[in-house]
Amino acid sequence: MSNLPHSPVAHAFTGIQWDPMQKLRLSSPEKLLLRSAEANPIDYTLGTPKESAAYAKVVLKVLAEASGASGPSSKVSHLKELMPEDEALQMLYTDPMGVVTHYAITKLYNIVVCLKEKKRGSRVTLGNTFFNQSDGHLIDEWRPLLRVLHLGGSGDAFAQRECFSCINLLYSFKTHIFLNTITSCLLFCS
Repeated sequence: MSNLPHSPVAHAFTGIQWDPMQKLRLSSPEKLLLRSAEANPIDYTLGTPKESAAYAKVVLKVLAEASGASGPSSKVSHLKELMPEDEALQMLYTDPMGVVTHYAITKLYNIVVCLKEKKRGSRVTLGNTFFNQSDGHLIDEWRPLLRVLHLGGSGDAFAQRECFSCINLLYSFKTHIFLNTITSCLLFCS
């Protein structure tokens, strides 16, 4: 689904075991949701507005806990090329939070792209997944993406590029909605 280059550790994503990763502070239902999402097509996981928002928030929580305030991971953030599966799986054991950070960012990008590609009139949208219904602002859970971007040149190039793409797609969606609203108002007033 992603048009961006794969994470250097993409081959390790299927080896992630959520139970031993206590640092992520995931509840049992959150772990179950992540496992279910891996076992099903993304369209199924994003089937209803409630399911879509729940999955997005869990993936954002994973990113928040894995990336932390300490900066980029010790090993994964320095990788440039896609690793063979055996080396990527070894990286899962030597730098698990780096692998999980790449996993979460990749999943977020896939969620955004999947929702962006949905047909007009779909019940599940970027709007009801990532924006507060009361005020139209981006949900607070997106702050970890900004933390990843904040690191500038000293950060993880893959993570920063994919985070920027997610935010860019979301704000282009928001701008599109805003422009459609303005156009509708202008047409109605004339």
